[in-house]
Amino acid sequence: MKQPVRHETAPIGRNGLGNLSGVHSMRYTFSSCAFTTIDFRGFDPSTLTDLFYTFSGCSHLTAIYADATWALPSSGITGSQCFYSCSTSLVGGNGTVWASNKTAYSYLRIDTAGAQGYMTAA
Repeated sequence: MKQPVRHETAPIGRNGLGNLSGVHSMRYTFSSCAFTTIDFRGFDPSTLTDLFYTFSGCSHLTAIYADATWALPSSGITGSQCFYSCSTSLVGGNGTVWASNKTAYSYLRIDTAGAQGYMTAA
């Protein structure tokens, strides 16, 4: 799934990812896109292993939605710069605002009081 939507130019939303299965790499998938929202509801993240620069440069992104049960695998994932160079417009469901020192793939989780993330349960 490398770079299938990279460099979209008009701010839009992206949904319909729930029909994908067995995805291992999302390296650069949404890099520099102009999406305002991305909806992962129905998407099974259990096979993900590579999240390198997945959302890098997504300066228009405001929300990432997922099922309340969304959870990355507990091991075997790479992608320290998953959220590199995003924007403070990106806010998780519990109010976690994107920050340049919080770009690791570990922030690709539902934002809760006990665990900061950039996703919103929907």
